[in-house]
Amino acid sequence: MTEQATQIDCFFPWTTQSHVQKLLNSLHSQSIGTRTWLMGTQQADIEDAQWIAATPLTSTQALLDIAAAAQAPYTLLCTQPVNICLQARTLHRLVQTARDTHAAWLYTDYYDMVNDGHAAHPVIEYQEGSLRDDFDFGPLILLRTDTLKAFADSQPTQYLHAGIYQLRLFASRQGKLFHLNELLYSVEKLDFRQSGEKQFDYVNPNNRAVQIEMEQACTEHLKEIGAWIDPDSIQAVDLRAGHFNHEASVIIPVRNRKRTIADAISSVLEQKTDFPFNVIVVNNHSTDGTQAAIEQFKDCPQVVHLIPESKDLGIGGCWDYAVCSPWCGRFAIQLDSDDIYSGTDTLQRIVDTFYKEQAAMIVGSYKLVDFQLNTLPPGLIDHKEWTEQNGRNNALRINGLGAPRAFFTPLLRQLGMPNTSYGEDYAIGLRISRQWRIGRIYEELYLCRRWEGNSDAALSVEKQNKNNFYKDQIRTIELHARQHLNRTRDTLNEERVDLFFDSQQTTWPEFRKNVEALSKVQIKPLPVNGIDMAAQFNPARIVSTGAKVDKSSISLRKCFLCQENQPQEQQRMDILGKYHLCVNPYPILKHHFTLPLKEHQPQQILPYIGDMAKLAEALPNYIIFYNGPKCGASAPDHMHFQLGLKGQIPLQRDWQALTEGDSLQKVFPHHPTPHPGHGIHVMKNFIYPLFAIRVCDSHCAERMFTQLYRVLPMDEESGEPNMNVLCWKERNKELILCVIPRSKHRPDCYFKNNNEHYCISPGSVDMGGLIITPMEEDFKRLTAEKAEQILQEVTFTQEQIQECIQKMR
Repeated sequence: MTEQATQIDCFFPWTTQSHVQKLLNSLHSQSIGTRTWLMGTQQADIEDAQWIAATPLTSTQALLDIAAAAQAPYTLLCTQPVNICLQARTLHRLVQTARDTHAAWLYTDYYDMVNDGHAAHPVIEYQEGSLRDDFDFGPLILLRTDTLKAFADSQPTQYLHAGIYQLRLFASRQGKLFHLNELLYSVEKLDFRQSGEKQFDYVNPNNRAVQIEMEQACTEHLKEIGAWIDPDSIQAVDLRAGHFNHEASVIIPVRNRKRTIADAISSVLEQKTDFPFNVIVVNNHSTDGTQAAIEQFKDCPQVVHLIPESKDLGIGGCWDYAVCSPWCGRFAIQLDSDDIYSGTDTLQRIVDTFYKEQAAMIVGSYKLVDFQLNTLPPGLIDHKEWTEQNGRNNALRINGLGAPRAFFTPLLRQLGMPNTSYGEDYAIGLRISRQWRIGRIYEELYLCRRWEGNSDAALSVEKQNKNNFYKDQIRTIELHARQHLNRTRDTLNEERVDLFFDSQQTTWPEFRKNVEALSKVQIKPLPVNGIDMAAQFNPARIVSTGAKVDKSSISLRKCFLCQENQPQEQQRMDILGKYHLCVNPYPILKHHFTLPLKEHQPQQILPYIGDMAKLAEALPNYIIFYNGPKCGASAPDHMHFQLGLKGQIPLQRDWQALTEGDSLQKVFPHHPTPHPGHGIHVMKNFIYPLFAIRVCDSHCAERMFTQLYRVLPMDEESGEPNMNVLCWKERNKELILCVIPRSKHRPDCYFKNNNEHYCISPGSVDMGGLIITPMEEDFKRLTAEKAEQILQEVTFTQEQIQECIQKMR
């Protein structure tokens, strides 16, 4: 290919005859071969240029027409009808950089031509979270033509306004969008509005049709990259959690606003509510008389004036300081120091909406006004782009969520707010929308006063770039978090399980109370021959320990493990496609879960032992256990496992010490194996003899367990051998299954009516050495010897174990 062989096909919108001619002359003088197309509604007779009716340029169809025409390796696209001046080697530098970086989309800094002068116009790096449809690339973009043609071949949705945005998102999935930090051309500046005027373009009602298309294009992209959040996955929040002296607190961070702060505080004190509220003013070391303005309200008990010791707080840091203070109410509501509420019912409406919509955050609407409260265009900012079905996804495209913002304080304390003075509210809003509901009020609540003192009234290009880069970074972080959440939503892992547990504490007050009670239960050591057993006094477990499990009683009650019979607050998480993971509402272990089969089937372990081992493989910090129908299961009619964090049951906790030396006797298989320690063993030095299966994976666990299952005596009534099973994964990645054959369900002392009565019905946890006593009297008088006697009474003797071994041989 010669130097002047066509390297770039150039596409420019028609502007004026004189400018187009200058542009063509400039293109011909470049040190690289070009072909040029002009685009517009009426064809002009221009020498050395072809015509293409690609209008409007923002449409998908225009881009398809351009893709059909382009044949050179690179396509230069001017996205705006502006006057452009190229430097002598602009195109050469663009192609050279595109070749070196393999960029799918290349853009550069440029100059604004103003009053015969040139002002540098830098742009910013593109990030994965740069999903704003108004991202400033400048008007010139160099595309790899194969990217453009791949876009055309993908049969894209036809848009009138969102075509270029759609192409950019497609290109970001194909390769990198590269920013060349060089000023390579000049543009005649057309928009002279200041930053404070332009920032509301995306919520201007006149642009609504455009925004609908942009949202659809962004939603398609989020689904393609696995970052779209299904609205059905949104969690509820318990708005009654915690104790607060005030139902609501208005938070006003302030620095050097002596002219406006008194108006803001007064607009709060004028509120009419049926609940107690206060206003927390965080004076961030003002130097202009702001403190004196606040002190006017020192005799008002509703006004809390805080001055943080730290001098490195931004607006977000001041918010965090106020929210974590003991004066903060149940709901923390925003008011900026230069704005005011538009009516006396704002707080009441916000709090009412929290309860009505059961939301973790509420966003209202506001009107732009000047300092004399005259309405400024576009007037009401109601963010109607937020919808119940897709608002949490579209939030990644827009540059703000609206105001006033209000938060459920316990959740805000948990998440924290970034210590910045720009974008902190957007960051926390995105984070909340990922998992919790954001409610909306679309009527005016707030007057946003635009004046020369606003922090965003007239920002330089550099300052705008800094702010936009930070918000893009926030979006990038959130994008990755949502992709990770979606990847793990259907994958069994500990992070997902732990988050589910935390969520249930937030949404189910009774469960949270029982978890807190578990942390305070009494534990009594019961040492037996070097084995550190223990007793736990847990009165809530009388529900399970005292359960009637005979066939007649079972037939008369509803199954509490079936979804339709569980409390409304009880959430379920799909596991392995056939189980529902549920928190155990009456826990005896930290992070105690029940895992019932989705279908109502009798408690039988053999068909599901492989699942038990898979759970242990996927959850290495958990122990999984099974109670047979006559071995501690309070729901013998519904197949289920249970699990809790490791380190609480002595048999598992002390496994390494208990299995030192020759304490494990291998009984199957007899022939050599690749892993000599793997197989079925008898454990000889625990409180009673038991079988221990040591294997490398769930498949081996299933085979070995089946071998043992066949030699255990069958109970005709329950349909399987009576047993408890505990399963976990050791640090050496070995799977352990402790199989405890049972000779009886409950010990004789359970049925006594005199001082010999103990309300102890051993299940897997008890058999593992943690004896659960729901009666305080039993807890106090239980001795290590009595505990040992109870466990030995309900398990196999050494002779019965030997009979099973003989059958295996």
